[in-house]
Amino acid sequence: MAQPKVFVCGVTGTQGGAVARSLRSQNVAVTALARDPSSPQAQAIKALGVELFPGNFDDSSALARALAGCTAAFLNFSPDFNDWTAELRWAKSIIASARNAGAKHILYSSGFAVNAPEKLQYWDPNSVMAIVLLSKQSIEKEVRGAGFDYWTILRPGNFMANYLPPKVMMYGDFPQSGVWHTALLKETKLPMIDEDTIGRFTSAAILNPTKFTGQEIEIADELLGPEQILEELSATAGRQLKAEYMSDAVIEEKKSNPFILGQFAMRDMVQFVDMEKVKSWGVPLSSFNAYLQREKDHIKETYQQAA
Repeated sequence: MAQPKVFVCGVTGTQGGAVARSLRSQNVAVTALARDPSSPQAQAIKALGVELFPGNFDDSSALARALAGCTAAFLNFSPDFNDWTAELRWAKSIIASARNAGAKHILYSSGFAVNAPEKLQYWDPNSVMAIVLLSKQSIEKEVRGAGFDYWTILRPGNFMANYLPPKVMMYGDFPQSGVWHTALLKETKLPMIDEDTIGRFTSAAILNPTKFTGQEIEIADELLGPEQILEELSATAGRQLKAEYMSDAVIEEKKSNPFILGQFAMRDMVQFVDMEKVKSWGVPLSSFNAYLQREKDHIKETYQQAA
């Protein structure tokens, strides 16, 4: 197989940035699009040796330039709450450009429950959560049927990065008040994932495509309950944080909030992961504690200054 050259979606974001860092640490060539290549985030990625092209996923000519010579493409998207069709449209455009460029491997970072959302106890096919999951399900179908020599689907769990800006904003005033108002249950177990683990799995798949082709892999570093998360977060932040668990009646009142619905659905998300199977891939895993130590200064800044 030719020396890998990888197009990475969302390179200035959580997942894309982690994938780019992992690939560049192994001297794999990386290309990406950036709406504003002069932004601090884009410049930080460029400093890693990533080749940036101005443009967006709706710009076919920019995609053609960025994908030229690439052997693989890594897809990951955040929902566009103003355009529910955007994710699938972007995926189709990138897949077409990757095929035209002669890429051999397509990888997609999807999400837990995408393959079988009806298994969720609180599944509502008419909810915003359903729109998000079914959109990703459609992208998974596109990836499987795109005709590449290799395809890989990763399904990461609950991001550890959710407890830092900008993602922590979905938890309302949690950093300021120190109270996490959540639709989870106290006994919920969350499949926690460090974005760097996503980067390592992606790199492993790109460097050993025959092992990972045709695979749909749920990944998590460890399973933690809300109280465990808060205990570790409090110890790192140097401030006591606590949870207040919403009643079903309160959740019903807030059902227009997609973040609340997402937490509600995650009450039984743990059913989708087998940690022994995750470990069997031989990719090094992280932990929430390791993540917090790595981001210690950022954690303190987020929770102490807000107090």
